[in-house]
Amino acid sequence: MPQSLFEKVWNAHVVEALPGDNALVFVDRVVAHEITTPQGALEIEREYGDTLYDPGRIVAINDHVSPAKDMETAIQAKVLRDWAKRHKIALFDIGQNGICHVVTPERGYVEPGMTLACGDSHTCTLGAFGAFALGVGSTAQGGAMLAQTLVLQRPKVMRVIVNGRLQGGATAKDLALHVIATLGFKGGTGYVLEYAGSAIDALSMDERMTLCNMAIEAGATTGMCPPDETTFSYLRGRENQPTGEDFEAKVAFWRTLRADPDATYDREITLDVDALRPMVTWGTNPGEAIALGAQIPADAEASSLKYMGVEAGSDLRELELDQAFIGSCTNSRLSDLRAAAEVLRGRTVTIPTIVTPGSQAVKRAAEREGLHDIFQDAGCLWTHSSCGPCLGMSMGVLAPGGRCISSTNRNFPGRMGTGGRVHLASPAVVAASAVLGRIASPSELGVVDATATVTATEVRA
Repeated sequence: MPQSLFEKVWNAHVVEALPGDNALVFVDRVVAHEITTPQGALEIEREYGDTLYDPGRIVAINDHVSPAKDMETAIQAKVLRDWAKRHKIALFDIGQNGICHVVTPERGYVEPGMTLACGDSHTCTLGAFGAFALGVGSTAQGGAMLAQTLVLQRPKVMRVIVNGRLQGGATAKDLALHVIATLGFKGGTGYVLEYAGSAIDALSMDERMTLCNMAIEAGATTGMCPPDETTFSYLRGRENQPTGEDFEAKVAFWRTLRADPDATYDREITLDVDALRPMVTWGTNPGEAIALGAQIPADAEASSLKYMGVEAGSDLRELELDQAFIGSCTNSRLSDLRAAAEVLRGRTVTIPTIVTPGSQAVKRAAEREGLHDIFQDAGCLWTHSSCGPCLGMSMGVLAPGGRCISSTNRNFPGRMGTGGRVHLASPAVVAASAVLGRIASPSELGVVDATATVTATEVRA
């Protein structure tokens, strides 16, 4: 029977079928960070003799507030650190760490056909590799560490066919916002978004990770891209991947992980991105997004308008900003930093601007290219790697009413600070806005496509 990509991965991991379309599913990899892991780790220590199914299947990363900003986050980091060392779990700590969804692929811990779980909703990022990757709660993650399985209800599958070619300054971030705006906020609830089409095939792995990262923002369980030569090239030579014939044997299997021609889906949509242009959110969820230069819809949600301090029919380019942020698990990889640097080169920002690389390996690679000098010469703050600014925990919390343009993934009320107002956009748009002090397109600075000179070179830790 023909199968979708998701079905091939799911069926290979079902340990036991359960009532109600549920299943006991084997988890190949658990990704653990200091905010959501200590709860489960401590319970396993108290109730189950501190026994884990297989510590070799876990990777631990101090990433959300790194280094710790107060006693509470210091305790969380210490619990993760001590637990990982006690069980000989691979640990990426301060100095060698990074955002977990950046470090995991960077270090070769994800591959096509895998199942992965993490106590973080943006684990869907890793679906870019043709893996089934999902965020779970702390209790469920604890169960996965204890028994290496999860009880899951089988999600439906939505095929999202994306044709055409990103051009005119449009990026994978703009595509992600376009998908969410098309489906509607929570329009993907209960589905895996299985991407296909010529536009997807043309994306780099960095771009595919950006796209899959925001599947959760449409309410989807996860997103998945079919593995191909781009995927295999990214993984070839990574640490934690085999070499030589052993790696090529894996590739031979990975080639089978594509949807069969006659596979059926619960829903299917088709998008063309030839005319897609840079986008920005105007409201309080990622689905409330428009192309730069378009007007806020006349039927816009009143509560969103009120919170954001905007009016229906207005042009976002009129909005003055208080802060700009480039980073997060969505847009903090080397290609993202290169695009932002292309806009900022030889220019000066007019508002506080924070640039946070996705990992220390990304940071070092960016510094070898001199990107940190471009950012700092422009007046930006160049930081170490952390999730902190994105979720309003550290390094860039907004004051009430503060307006920030950000390359992150969420713009919910209070996301970056109580009363803070967040507009989501690509790194290039954030950079242009930082220069002009208002929401702006790079084209206003004469930069038609900041990604045009960005190479596909991947960071090697």
